[in-house]
Amino acid sequence: MQEDFIHYLWKFKKLSGQELLTTEGKQVKIKSLGTHNFFSGPDFFNGRVEIDGQDWAGNIEMHIKASDWYLHGHDDDPAYDNVILHVVWMHDAEITRRDGINIPVLEVSQYVTPDLVQSYNQLFAVKNNQFINCESQFSRIDSFKRDLWLEKLFFERLAQKSDRIKHMLDQNNNDWEAAFFQLLSRSFGTNINADAFEQLASSMDQAVVRKLAKDAFQLEAALLGQAGLLQESKKDPYYKELADEYAFAKAKHNLKASLTPMKFFRLRPANYPTIRISQLARLYQKNPVLFGALLLAKSRTEIHQLFEVKAAKYWDTHHVFDKKTEEREKVLTTDFIDLLIINCIVPIKFMHARAIAKDITEELLELMYQLKPEKNTITTGFRKLFKVENALQTQSLLQLKPNYCDVNKCLSCDIGVALLRP
Repeated sequence: MQEDFIHYLWKFKKLSGQELLTTEGKQVKIKSLGTHNFFSGPDFFNGRVEIDGQDWAGNIEMHIKASDWYLHGHDDDPAYDNVILHVVWMHDAEITRRDGINIPVLEVSQYVTPDLVQSYNQLFAVKNNQFINCESQFSRIDSFKRDLWLEKLFFERLAQKSDRIKHMLDQNNNDWEAAFFQLLSRSFGTNINADAFEQLASSMDQAVVRKLAKDAFQLEAALLGQAGLLQESKKDPYYKELADEYAFAKAKHNLKASLTPMKFFRLRPANYPTIRISQLARLYQKNPVLFGALLLAKSRTEIHQLFEVKAAKYWDTHHVFDKKTEEREKVLTTDFIDLLIINCIVPIKFMHARAIAKDITEELLELMYQLKPEKNTITTGFRKLFKVENALQTQSLLQLKPNYCDVNKCLSCDIGVALLRP
């Protein structure tokens, strides 16, 4: 038994319609459940109950055992001075506030049906090699209810991602173009070089980026130089031209190179920093105020049109300097642009809309529904339970598994709650 189960009984009014009595035999009527508190302090704030004909307003605290009140140190904590009712599964001790007055106790185990307890135990029963607690019952969930919960999880995930964007905005005096350049650069670095690319973008003032972006070669040289990729002595003519251009830009704009080295090991050639930096330079040469353009782009097609760029011609036959390869244009692929939409464009659109109090919920949902589902160990596990059809679902599942399933927060999950209902 977990304390969450008692929260569930209270929050979803599973005690309603019954004659409730305190452990002293006094009648209890619930007038207001209060507000569920997910942080420190009592479990429900500002509840209202009638006990033996007397109205009480205050906080509600819940435990498995009444004695947990002392185990958790509430008897010496002023935050619990306004607790008017102690809701427990098992009454094993009388409890008092700091002023020595007994707190009325409602022992809920006697008011819960055996069927509900059985459903709860079945949900949390330990099974060998289980992926999630409810995997054997998942098919019982109505698809509409499931998808509605996944949409909620998607926006919960976006809200969490907003913390990084807020930090970038703070670092750039609320310059959205500068923050976007850093976030986009981080995405260009993929998982291996994300931090290095973000630091690279942070090493250049956005005003300098805008000036250099008028000539893609100049911006490419500056980015490669700032990334520490033009420090060696090479015979390659293109390398020498880039190195000379960077030396000029470094002196003119007082540039200081970023510190995190770029990694090539275990990367597909298409994700080599050299290729991605060249593509990034051409992207900003094409549209120096890219963030502004993206705010106007509503659909996947419009966004893809903005990102139709390729690396400099030199990279058609190279992945790194001095080594020729089979000729192939290094374009931003459809799959890569879709990843940019998921990890960069949708989060910053969400953050910007929230900052200006604009509702773009439907726009973001429609955009995510247009994208193919991602493939990883978590989404693969859920594919065994239902048909995963788009990126909105996969992003939601990435939020669901570690934040709810893995930590047994089933009763904070709409799916878990639905499974307990008769």
